[in-house]
Amino acid sequence: MTEHDPDTASSPTVSRAGDRIHLVHHGARPPHWLTELAGRLSPARPGEALVVVGAPLHEDGAEALCEWLAPSLDSIRDAQVRLLTLVMSAGAHESGGHPSAAALICERWGLDVLAAAGTALVTADGTLFSPDLPGASGGWWHFSPGAEARRVSSHLPLPDWEMAVRRLGRQTVAGHVVEPVPSGLAVRPAGPAPVTAHTRPHTIPPERDRPQLILASPQVPAAVLAVVMAALPEPVRAALRLLSLDGQPLLRLGEELADLLDSDVHVAVGAPVAPVGSTPDGASAGGAAVELWLTDSRGRPSWRPFARTVVCSPASAEGAEGAEGAESVRSPRVTEWQVPADCMHFTDCTDHTDHTDCADCADCADCADCKAVVTPAGLWLGPRDAEPPLLALLRPPVAEAVAVDLGVPGRPLADCLWPALDTLLGRLEPNVLERVVVHACGDLGTRDRERLLEFSARHRFSMAS
Repeated sequence: MTEHDPDTASSPTVSRAGDRIHLVHHGARPPHWLTELAGRLSPARPGEALVVVGAPLHEDGAEALCEWLAPSLDSIRDAQVRLLTLVMSAGAHESGGHPSAAALICERWGLDVLAAAGTALVTADGTLFSPDLPGASGGWWHFSPGAEARRVSSHLPLPDWEMAVRRLGRQTVAGHVVEPVPSGLAVRPAGPAPVTAHTRPHTIPPERDRPQLILASPQVPAAVLAVVMAALPEPVRAALRLLSLDGQPLLRLGEELADLLDSDVHVAVGAPVAPVGSTPDGASAGGAAVELWLTDSRGRPSWRPFARTVVCSPASAEGAEGAEGAESVRSPRVTEWQVPADCMHFTDCTDHTDHTDCADCADCADCADCKAVVTPAGLWLGPRDAEPPLLALLRPPVAEAVAVDLGVPGRPLADCLWPALDTLLGRLEPNVLERVVVHACGDLGTRDRERLLEFSARHRFSMAS
Protein backbone atom coordinates (compact mmCIF):
# COMPACT_ATOMS: atom_id res chain seq x y z
CA MET A 1 0.00 0.00 0.00
CA THR A 2 1.38 3.40 -1.01
CA GLU A 3 1.57 5.80 1.93
CA HIS A 4 3.24 8.78 0.30
CA ASP A 5 3.33 9.50 -3.42
CA PRO A 6 6.36 11.34 -4.80
CA ASP A 7 6.09 15.09 -5.22
CA THR A 8 8.27 14.94 -8.35
CA ALA A 9 9.20 12.26 -10.85
CA SER A 10 12.60 11.88 -9.18
CA SER A 11 11.28 11.60 -5.62
CA PRO A 12 10.92 8.16 -4.02
CA THR A 13 7.66 6.55 -2.99
CA VAL A 14 6.94 5.35 0.55
CA SER A 15 4.92 2.13 0.75
CA ARG A 16 3.77 -0.09 3.58
CA ALA A 17 4.85 -3.75 3.42
CA GLY A 18 3.16 -4.77 6.66
CA ASP A 19 2.15 -3.49 10.06
CA ARG A 20 4.78 -0.86 11.00
CA ILE A 21 7.03 -1.84 8.05
CA HIS A 22 7.69 0.96 5.54
CA LEU A 23 9.60 0.84 2.25
CA VAL A 24 11.27 3.73 0.41
CA HIS A 25 11.67 3.10 -3.32
CA HIS A 26 11.30 4.56 -6.79
CA GLY A 27 8.28 3.79 -8.91
CA ALA A 28 4.67 3.08 -8.02
CA ARG A 29 5.40 -0.36 -6.56
CA PRO A 30 8.38 -1.59 -4.53
CA PRO A 31 10.72 -3.90 -6.46
CA HIS A 32 10.57 -7.60 -5.65
CA TRP A 33 14.02 -7.67 -4.06
CA LEU A 34 13.04 -4.91 -1.61
CA THR A 35 9.79 -6.65 -0.66
CA GLU A 36 11.69 -9.89 -0.17
CA LEU A 37 14.28 -8.11 1.98
CA ALA A 38 11.55 -6.62 4.18
CA GLY A 39 9.96 -10.07 4.43
CA ARG A 40 13.10 -11.36 6.13
CA LEU A 41 12.50 -8.84 8.91
CA SER A 42 8.76 -9.41 9.23
CA PRO A 43 6.78 -9.18 11.36
CA ALA A 44 7.84 -6.10 13.29
CA ARG A 45 8.04 -6.86 16.99
CA PRO A 46 5.61 -5.16 19.39
CA GLY A 47 6.66 -1.58 20.07
CA GLU A 48 9.01 -1.51 17.09
CA ALA A 49 8.86 -0.33 13.48
CA LEU A 50 11.02 -0.81 10.39
CA VAL A 51 11.96 1.51 7.53
CA VAL A 52 13.78 -0.22 4.67
CA VAL A 53 15.33 2.21 2.19
CA GLY A 54 15.83 0.83 -1.29
CA ALA A 55 16.17 4.10 -3.20
CA PRO A 56 19.63 5.69 -3.43
CA LEU A 57 20.02 8.99 -1.57
CA HIS A 58 22.14 12.01 -2.49
CA GLU A 59 24.06 14.59 -0.46
CA ASP A 60 20.90 16.02 1.08
CA GLY A 61 19.63 12.50 1.64
CA ALA A 62 19.05 12.75 5.40
CA GLU A 63 16.89 15.86 5.19
CA ALA A 64 15.08 14.60 2.11
CA LEU A 65 14.45 11.21 3.71
CA CYS A 66 12.88 12.85 6.75
CA GLU A 67 10.63 14.87 4.46
CA TRP A 68 9.54 11.79 2.50
CA LEU A 69 9.00 9.76 5.65
CA ALA A 70 7.28 12.49 7.70
CA PRO A 71 3.72 11.07 7.41
CA SER A 72 4.96 7.55 8.19
CA LEU A 73 7.10 8.73 11.10
CA ASP A 74 4.16 10.68 12.50
CA SER A 75 2.04 7.53 12.46
CA ILE A 76 4.87 5.52 14.01
CA ARG A 77 5.22 8.02 16.85
CA ASP A 78 1.45 8.15 17.39
CA ALA A 79 1.39 4.33 17.63
CA GLN A 80 3.67 4.55 20.71
CA VAL A 81 6.55 2.84 18.91
CA ARG A 82 9.68 2.89 21.07
CA LEU A 83 12.32 1.70 18.54
CA LEU A 84 12.66 2.38 14.81
CA THR A 85 15.11 0.24 12.83
CA LEU A 86 16.37 2.18 9.81
CA VAL A 87 17.69 -0.33 7.26
CA MET A 88 19.74 2.04 5.15
CA SER A 89 23.44 2.17 4.37
CA ALA A 90 25.21 4.99 6.25
CA GLY A 91 21.99 5.80 8.09
CA ALA A 92 24.05 6.46 11.23
CA HIS A 93 26.91 8.21 9.44
CA GLU A 94 27.45 11.97 9.69
CA SER A 95 28.69 13.58 6.48
CA GLY A 96 30.11 17.03 5.83
CA GLY A 97 29.12 18.29 9.24
CA HIS A 98 25.49 17.33 8.66
CA PRO A 99 23.73 15.01 11.12
CA SER A 100 22.88 11.49 10.08
CA ALA A 101 19.40 10.40 9.08
CA ALA A 102 19.13 8.38 12.29
CA ALA A 103 20.09 11.40 14.41
CA LEU A 104 17.53 13.63 12.69
CA ILE A 105 14.70 11.12 13.12
CA CYS A 106 15.66 10.56 16.75
CA GLU A 107 15.73 14.30 17.49
CA ARG A 108 12.63 15.39 15.56
CA TRP A 109 10.28 12.50 16.35
CA GLY A 110 11.66 11.53 19.76
CA LEU A 111 12.22 7.92 18.72
CA ASP A 112 14.99 5.50 19.57
CA VAL A 113 16.62 4.60 16.26
CA LEU A 114 18.83 1.67 15.28
CA ALA A 115 20.87 2.35 12.13
CA ALA A 116 24.03 1.24 10.32
CA ALA A 117 27.12 3.41 10.02
CA GLY A 118 28.31 1.37 7.04
CA THR A 119 26.57 -0.91 4.56
CA ALA A 120 23.14 -2.10 5.73
CA LEU A 121 22.55 -5.76 4.92
CA VAL A 122 20.03 -8.41 5.93
CA THR A 123 20.87 -12.12 6.00
CA ALA A 124 18.51 -14.86 4.86
CA ASP A 125 17.46 -15.57 8.46
CA GLY A 126 16.68 -11.91 9.17
CA THR A 127 19.90 -10.90 10.92
CA LEU A 128 20.92 -7.26 10.48
CA PHE A 129 24.53 -7.03 9.33
CA SER A 130 26.85 -4.09 8.75
CA PRO A 131 30.50 -5.09 8.24
CA ASP A 132 32.74 -3.20 10.64
CA LEU A 133 35.97 -3.32 8.66
CA PRO A 134 39.40 -2.49 10.09
CA GLY A 135 39.94 1.23 9.56
CA ALA A 136 36.42 1.78 8.21
CA SER A 137 33.30 2.69 10.14
CA GLY A 138 30.44 0.25 10.27
CA GLY A 139 28.23 -1.62 12.68
CA TRP A 140 24.75 -0.86 14.03
CA TRP A 141 24.32 2.17 16.28
CA HIS A 142 21.60 3.02 18.79
CA PHE A 143 20.33 6.61 18.98
CA SER A 144 18.25 7.75 21.96
CA PRO A 145 16.79 11.24 22.53
CA GLY A 146 19.13 13.34 24.67
CA ALA A 147 21.93 10.75 24.70
CA GLU A 148 25.09 10.05 22.73
CA ALA A 149 24.78 7.41 20.03
CA ARG A 150 26.40 4.11 21.00
CA ARG A 151 27.69 1.28 18.88
CA VAL A 152 25.84 -1.98 19.53
CA SER A 153 27.34 -4.62 17.22
CA SER A 154 28.09 -5.43 13.60
CA HIS A 155 25.12 -7.80 13.60
CA LEU A 156 21.79 -8.13 15.41
CA PRO A 157 20.28 -10.05 17.06
CA LEU A 158 23.31 -11.63 18.68
CA PRO A 159 23.43 -15.43 18.21
CA ASP A 160 23.65 -17.74 21.21
CA TRP A 161 27.33 -18.49 20.51
CA GLU A 162 28.36 -14.82 20.43
CA MET A 163 29.35 -14.40 24.08
CA ALA A 164 31.61 -17.47 24.03
CA VAL A 165 33.49 -16.02 21.05
CA ARG A 166 33.73 -12.57 22.63
CA ARG A 167 35.09 -14.03 25.87
CA LEU A 168 37.85 -15.72 23.91
CA GLY A 169 38.79 -12.30 22.48
CA ARG A 170 41.76 -11.41 20.34
CA GLN A 171 44.89 -13.34 21.30
CA THR A 172 48.01 -15.01 19.95
CA VAL A 173 48.30 -18.80 19.99
CA ALA A 174 51.62 -20.38 19.03
CA GLY A 175 52.50 -17.59 16.62
CA HIS A 176 48.99 -17.26 15.20
CA VAL A 177 46.54 -14.39 15.64
CA VAL A 178 43.03 -15.38 16.71
CA GLU A 179 40.36 -12.69 16.59
CA PRO A 180 36.57 -12.52 16.82
CA VAL A 181 34.76 -11.64 13.58
CA PRO A 182 31.01 -11.35 12.90
CA SER A 183 30.69 -14.99 11.79
CA GLY A 184 32.86 -16.44 14.57
CA LEU A 185 36.65 -16.50 14.78
CA ALA A 186 39.46 -15.93 12.27
CA VAL A 187 42.95 -17.44 12.52
CA ARG A 188 46.08 -16.44 10.61
CA PRO A 189 49.85 -16.52 11.19
CA ALA A 190 51.19 -13.52 13.10
CA GLY A 191 53.17 -10.97 11.12
CA PRO A 192 52.64 -9.38 7.70
CA ALA A 193 49.63 -10.69 5.82
CA PRO A 194 47.67 -9.75 2.69
CA VAL A 195 45.00 -7.11 3.18
CA THR A 196 42.32 -9.68 2.39
CA ALA A 197 43.40 -11.77 5.38
CA HIS A 198 42.47 -8.81 7.59
CA THR A 199 39.32 -7.63 5.81
CA ARG A 200 37.51 -10.61 4.25
CA PRO A 201 36.76 -12.43 7.53
CA HIS A 202 34.84 -9.32 8.64
CA THR A 203 32.62 -9.40 5.53
CA ILE A 204 31.29 -12.94 6.02
CA PRO A 205 27.80 -12.68 7.54
CA PRO A 206 27.02 -14.59 10.73
CA GLU A 207 24.77 -17.62 10.98
CA ARG A 208 22.47 -17.93 13.97
CA ASP A 209 22.95 -21.66 14.47
CA ARG A 210 26.73 -21.95 14.26
CA PRO A 211 29.96 -19.99 14.37
CA GLN A 212 32.67 -20.35 11.74
CA LEU A 213 36.36 -20.86 12.41
CA ILE A 214 37.85 -19.05 9.42
CA LEU A 215 41.29 -19.96 8.16
CA ALA A 216 42.62 -16.72 6.70
CA SER A 217 45.81 -18.50 5.62
CA PRO A 218 46.58 -22.04 4.44
CA GLN A 219 49.49 -22.21 6.91
CA VAL A 220 47.42 -22.84 10.04
CA PRO A 221 48.24 -26.20 11.69
CA ALA A 222 45.68 -28.45 13.33
CA ALA A 223 47.38 -28.09 16.72
CA VAL A 224 46.65 -24.34 16.78
CA LEU A 225 43.03 -24.89 15.77
CA ALA A 226 42.67 -27.55 18.46
CA VAL A 227 43.81 -25.08 21.14
CA VAL A 228 41.30 -22.49 19.90
CA MET A 229 38.41 -24.94 19.73
CA ALA A 230 39.21 -26.49 23.10
CA ALA A 231 38.83 -23.05 24.70
CA LEU A 232 35.19 -22.85 23.58
CA PRO A 233 32.25 -24.35 25.49
CA GLU A 234 31.31 -27.80 24.23
CA PRO A 235 27.97 -26.79 22.61
CA VAL A 236 29.70 -23.99 20.68
CA ARG A 237 32.60 -26.24 19.72
CA ALA A 238 30.22 -28.95 18.49
CA ALA A 239 28.38 -26.50 16.22
CA LEU A 240 31.47 -24.73 14.86
CA ARG A 241 32.49 -25.21 11.22
CA LEU A 242 35.92 -24.82 9.63
CA LEU A 243 35.92 -22.46 6.65
CA SER A 244 38.86 -21.65 4.38
CA LEU A 245 39.03 -18.22 2.75
CA ASP A 246 40.88 -19.60 -0.26
CA GLY A 247 38.93 -22.86 -0.52
CA GLN A 248 41.87 -25.09 0.32
CA PRO A 249 40.89 -28.75 0.90
CA LEU A 250 40.13 -29.18 4.60
CA LEU A 251 39.18 -32.86 4.88
CA ARG A 252 42.62 -34.06 5.95
CA LEU A 253 42.98 -31.14 8.35
CA GLY A 254 39.51 -31.91 9.70
CA GLU A 255 40.44 -35.53 10.39
CA GLU A 256 43.65 -34.50 12.15
CA LEU A 257 41.71 -32.00 14.24
CA ALA A 258 39.05 -34.60 15.05
CA ASP A 259 41.76 -36.92 16.36
CA LEU A 260 43.28 -34.18 18.52
CA LEU A 261 39.90 -33.24 20.01
CA ASP A 262 38.46 -36.77 19.95
CA SER A 263 35.22 -35.37 18.57
CA ASP A 264 33.50 -34.68 15.27
CA VAL A 265 34.64 -31.64 13.29
CA HIS A 266 32.44 -29.86 10.74
CA VAL A 267 34.21 -28.69 7.59
CA ALA A 268 32.93 -26.40 4.83
CA VAL A 269 33.52 -27.48 1.23
CA GLY A 270 34.73 -24.57 -0.89
CA ALA A 271 35.57 -20.91 -0.42
CA PRO A 272 33.04 -18.19 0.52
CA VAL A 273 32.07 -16.07 -2.49
CA ALA A 274 29.54 -13.23 -2.52
CA PRO A 275 26.79 -14.03 -5.04
CA VAL A 276 26.40 -11.66 -7.96
CA GLY A 277 23.40 -9.35 -7.65
CA SER A 278 22.78 -9.88 -3.93
CA THR A 279 22.66 -6.08 -3.61
CA PRO A 280 21.32 -4.10 -6.61
CA ASP A 281 23.55 -1.33 -7.93
CA GLY A 282 22.91 1.95 -6.17
CA ALA A 283 20.58 0.43 -3.58
CA SER A 284 20.79 1.70 -0.03
CA ALA A 285 20.22 -1.75 1.49
CA GLY A 286 20.71 -5.32 0.35
CA GLY A 287 21.00 -8.97 1.20
CA ALA A 288 23.98 -10.48 2.98
CA ALA A 289 25.00 -13.89 1.71
CA VAL A 290 27.95 -16.00 0.70
CA GLU A 291 28.02 -19.09 -1.48
CA LEU A 292 30.60 -21.85 -1.28
CA TRP A 293 32.55 -22.35 -4.50
CA LEU A 294 35.51 -24.50 -5.39
CA THR A 295 38.22 -22.21 -6.71
CA ASP A 296 41.13 -22.78 -9.06
CA SER A 297 44.81 -22.10 -8.36
CA ARG A 298 44.29 -18.40 -9.15
CA GLY A 299 41.36 -18.06 -6.77
CA ARG A 300 38.70 -17.92 -9.48
CA PRO A 301 35.35 -19.61 -8.71
CA SER A 302 34.96 -22.85 -10.65
CA TRP A 303 31.74 -24.61 -9.56
CA ARG A 304 29.48 -24.81 -6.53
CA PRO A 305 29.99 -28.15 -4.79
CA PHE A 306 26.88 -30.17 -4.02
CA ALA A 307 28.29 -30.92 -0.55
CA ARG A 308 28.42 -27.82 1.62
CA THR A 309 29.37 -29.30 4.98
CA VAL A 310 31.23 -32.52 5.74
CA VAL A 311 31.82 -34.07 9.15
CA CYS A 312 35.18 -35.64 9.97
CA SER A 313 35.15 -38.12 12.85
CA PRO A 314 38.05 -39.22 15.05
CA ALA A 315 39.63 -42.58 14.29
CA SER A 316 38.41 -43.91 17.63
CA ALA A 317 34.81 -43.41 16.54
CA GLU A 318 35.08 -46.02 13.80
CA GLY A 319 37.47 -48.45 15.40
CA ALA A 320 41.10 -47.48 15.69
CA GLU A 321 42.43 -50.69 14.18
CA GLY A 322 41.40 -53.11 11.50
CA ALA A 323 41.50 -56.87 11.63
CA GLU A 324 45.25 -57.02 11.17
CA GLY A 325 46.15 -54.10 13.42
CA ALA A 326 46.24 -51.52 10.64
CA GLU A 327 44.48 -48.23 11.14
CA SER A 328 41.01 -48.30 9.62
CA VAL A 329 40.13 -46.02 6.72
CA ARG A 330 37.71 -43.25 7.63
CA SER A 331 35.23 -41.64 5.30
CA PRO A 332 33.79 -38.14 5.79
CA ARG A 333 30.01 -37.74 6.08
CA VAL A 334 28.14 -35.14 4.06
CA THR A 335 25.65 -33.48 6.40
CA GLU A 336 24.62 -30.40 4.44
CA TRP A 337 24.18 -30.23 0.71
CA GLN A 338 22.48 -28.45 -2.16
CA VAL A 339 21.94 -29.55 -5.73
CA PRO A 340 21.34 -27.15 -8.65
CA ALA A 341 17.80 -25.85 -9.01
CA ASP A 342 17.31 -27.72 -12.29
CA CYS A 343 17.85 -31.00 -10.44
CA MET A 344 15.04 -30.42 -7.94
CA HIS A 345 12.97 -33.26 -9.40
CA PHE A 346 15.98 -35.55 -9.56
CA THR A 347 16.44 -35.63 -5.79
CA ASP A 348 13.94 -35.78 -2.97
CA CYS A 349 15.15 -32.48 -1.48
CA THR A 350 17.50 -29.76 -2.66
CA ASP A 351 18.68 -28.23 0.59
CA HIS A 352 19.74 -30.54 3.38
CA THR A 353 20.47 -28.53 6.50
CA ASP A 354 19.44 -30.61 9.51
CA HIS A 355 22.96 -31.98 10.07
CA THR A 356 22.05 -35.65 9.65
CA ASP A 357 23.45 -38.17 7.21
CA CYS A 358 22.21 -37.30 3.74
CA ALA A 359 22.41 -40.78 2.21
CA ASP A 360 18.71 -41.49 2.71
CA CYS A 361 17.32 -38.17 1.51
CA ALA A 362 19.41 -37.78 -1.64
CA ASP A 363 17.56 -40.59 -3.38
CA CYS A 364 16.73 -40.42 -7.05
CA ALA A 365 13.03 -39.59 -7.15
CA ASP A 366 12.54 -40.67 -10.76
CA CYS A 367 13.43 -44.32 -10.23
CA ALA A 368 12.31 -46.87 -7.65
CA ASP A 369 15.40 -49.05 -8.05
CA CYS A 370 18.30 -46.58 -7.82
CA LYS A 371 19.33 -43.51 -5.87
CA ALA A 372 21.71 -40.58 -5.97
CA VAL A 373 23.86 -39.68 -2.98
CA VAL A 374 25.88 -36.50 -2.56
CA THR A 375 29.59 -37.12 -1.93
CA PRO A 376 32.33 -34.62 -1.05
CA ALA A 377 33.51 -34.61 -4.68
CA GLY A 378 30.15 -34.81 -6.46
CA LEU A 379 27.50 -37.53 -6.70
CA TRP A 380 27.19 -41.30 -6.58
CA LEU A 381 24.50 -43.17 -8.52
CA GLY A 382 23.77 -46.72 -7.52
CA PRO A 383 21.19 -49.36 -6.59
CA ARG A 384 18.77 -48.40 -3.85
CA ASP A 385 19.82 -51.40 -1.76
CA ALA A 386 23.51 -50.34 -1.74
CA GLU A 387 25.62 -47.56 -0.27
CA PRO A 388 28.37 -45.53 -1.97
CA PRO A 389 31.72 -47.34 -2.13
CA LEU A 390 34.52 -46.07 0.07
CA LEU A 391 36.45 -44.83 -2.95
CA ALA A 392 33.63 -42.43 -3.86
CA LEU A 393 33.38 -41.12 -0.30
CA LEU A 394 37.13 -40.60 0.04
CA ARG A 395 37.58 -38.76 -3.26
CA PRO A 396 38.44 -35.13 -2.39
CA PRO A 397 36.59 -32.23 -4.02
CA VAL A 398 38.60 -30.40 -6.68
CA ALA A 399 37.92 -27.33 -8.79
CA GLU A 400 38.72 -29.07 -12.06
CA ALA A 401 36.30 -32.00 -11.83
CA VAL A 402 32.79 -32.93 -10.70
CA ALA A 403 32.99 -36.60 -9.82
CA VAL A 404 30.01 -38.78 -10.76
CA ASP A 405 30.52 -42.33 -9.48
CA LEU A 406 28.46 -45.19 -10.89
CA GLY A 407 27.59 -48.48 -9.30
CA VAL A 408 29.10 -50.80 -6.72
CA PRO A 409 32.42 -52.67 -7.00
CA GLY A 410 31.97 -56.33 -7.86
CA ARG A 411 28.46 -55.86 -9.26
CA PRO A 412 27.33 -55.15 -12.83
CA LEU A 413 25.89 -51.70 -13.43
CA ALA A 414 22.13 -51.81 -12.88
CA ASP A 415 19.95 -50.97 -15.87
CA CYS A 416 18.18 -48.26 -13.85
CA LEU A 417 21.39 -46.22 -13.63
CA TRP A 418 21.37 -45.25 -17.29
CA PRO A 419 18.12 -43.25 -17.36
CA ALA A 420 19.09 -41.75 -13.99
CA LEU A 421 22.48 -40.69 -15.34
CA ASP A 422 20.87 -39.30 -18.49
CA THR A 423 18.41 -37.27 -16.40
CA LEU A 424 21.14 -35.93 -14.14
CA LEU A 425 23.47 -34.89 -16.94
CA GLY A 426 20.62 -33.23 -18.80
CA ARG A 427 19.79 -31.02 -15.83
CA LEU A 428 23.22 -29.94 -14.68
CA GLU A 429 24.28 -26.35 -15.24
CA PRO A 430 26.72 -25.91 -18.16
CA ASN A 431 29.65 -24.85 -15.96
CA VAL A 432 29.13 -28.02 -13.90
CA LEU A 433 28.51 -30.39 -16.81
CA GLU A 434 31.73 -29.39 -18.57
CA ARG A 435 33.66 -30.52 -15.49
CA VAL A 436 31.92 -33.87 -15.00
CA VAL A 437 34.20 -36.90 -14.81
CA VAL A 438 32.39 -40.24 -14.64
CA HIS A 439 33.99 -43.00 -12.58
CA ALA A 440 32.62 -46.50 -13.15
CA CYS A 441 32.81 -48.30 -9.81
CA GLY A 442 30.74 -51.29 -10.94
CA ASP A 443 31.74 -53.95 -13.45
CA LEU A 444 31.47 -52.68 -17.02
CA GLY A 445 30.24 -55.02 -19.71
CA THR A 446 30.67 -54.39 -23.42
CA ARG A 447 27.23 -52.80 -23.70
CA ASP A 448 27.95 -50.62 -20.65
CA ARG A 449 31.12 -49.28 -22.26
CA GLU A 450 29.20 -48.47 -25.43
CA ARG A 451 26.56 -46.62 -23.42
CA LEU A 452 29.18 -44.57 -21.60
CA LEU A 453 30.73 -43.57 -24.92
CA GLU A 454 27.30 -42.61 -26.26
CA PHE A 455 26.53 -40.54 -23.16
CA SER A 456 29.96 -38.93 -23.28
CA ALA A 457 29.44 -37.84 -26.89
CA ARG A 458 25.91 -36.57 -26.16
CA HIS A 459 26.60 -34.70 -22.92
CA ARG A 460 30.30 -33.95 -23.49
CA PHE A 461 31.65 -35.20 -20.18
CA SER A 462 34.93 -36.97 -19.46
CA MET A 463 35.48 -40.53 -18.30
CA ALA A 464 38.07 -41.53 -15.74
CA SER A 465 40.79 -43.75 -17.10
